[in-house]
Amino acid sequence: MRDWTKLFRSKKNVMRWNANLAESLAHCHSLEMGGWHFRCVECHLSTGTYTTGHTCTWHSHNQYQIEVPVSGAFEFYSTDAVSGKATLRPGEAILIPWKHAHRFKCVKTGAMIGISLELIPTPESIRQNGWMITSFQKTNSAEVKLRAYDLLHSGLMEEDTSFSARINASLLFLLLAAIVRKTMPLSVNEPANVQNRAVEARGREIIGKIVKLLDDNLGADISLGQISKEIALSSRQIHRLFVRHVGKSLHDYLLERRLEEARKLIGTRNSELQIKEIAFACGFNSLSYFCTAFKRFYGVTPSSLLLPTVALKSGTTFRLFSTQEEALAAGSSASINAFKTQEEIFGPDSPDRTRKLPEDRRGSSPRPIHRPKSAV
Repeated sequence: MRDWTKLFRSKKNVMRWNANLAESLAHCHSLEMGGWHFRCVECHLSTGTYTTGHTCTWHSHNQYQIEVPVSGAFEFYSTDAVSGKATLRPGEAILIPWKHAHRFKCVKTGAMIGISLELIPTPESIRQNGWMITSFQKTNSAEVKLRAYDLLHSGLMEEDTSFSARINASLLFLLLAAIVRKTMPLSVNEPANVQNRAVEARGREIIGKIVKLLDDNLGADISLGQISKEIALSSRQIHRLFVRHVGKSLHDYLLERRLEEARKLIGTRNSELQIKEIAFACGFNSLSYFCTAFKRFYGVTPSSLLLPTVALKSGTTFRLFSTQEEALAAGSSASINAFKTQEEIFGPDSPDRTRKLPEDRRGSSPRPIHRPKSAV
């Protein structure tokens, strides 16, 4: 067995591994299971081997974070009593919720793989009660250890072939699958308060309908006003519900879903002409706007996905906290905002002006919304 602690003291090895895995992200399949849909946006070894006593300060991520020790031992600390402290060694992994304040300490010199997963909401996942996990989820299995070591070996290979990125992507997917299916709960605890539970359920039901409506109409010209009329809520109410349950605005969600769908389709095509057709089919009425949005989001042009190796831009962001008190305050604020009263969520609001969602540049009349019987 290779000495990963020694190998990843070398900055050259760390940089090579990080670069090879970055190139593989464009080829890594999304994880779709039980209505959950995750996309890997980052996989790295950070700066390499951590020495005993090294401490990472309080911080949180805007994606789900997975940490996989490959040597040594690490302690993870959370601001909430449920998560508490978790000690990780090779063969173990931890799934950390998004926006969950935490820190870690290296208690035995070693290295670990850091992975960021973006959750793409679906009607099925949103309807689940509390679809965002709220505490550390830890797993321990021989499969995780085996998959991690396979990925480490492959990522250090120097051969630059047309298959390298795809091989690394496949091994990364197998590691993710081994972790997520063990750490993602089938169900989570419901809020204790009956009224809060009813409000939460209603909010998820509404957002589930909106997401279904958007997914069925990715190629259509659909406005916030049309959605407001379909759902019978004002634009402001819809915006607040969407941010609360999905974590981003409706506009950003629709743009990212269209880009994600286009990215999948481009991977199966092989001509510039088809890229243009794909852009229009995914709801972009300007090829120039599509290419600009695609590059801004992924860091590469659409046509570059036709190349054997390409690295997507990391979409990860994280927030640092100066003290544990600051981290606790951020967590408390998130908890308070998670349970608003029914009036705050649904109660009287003046309708907002109709806004077009991301976009129609041809000036044509809006196409009718496609509404399957099961949609709304």
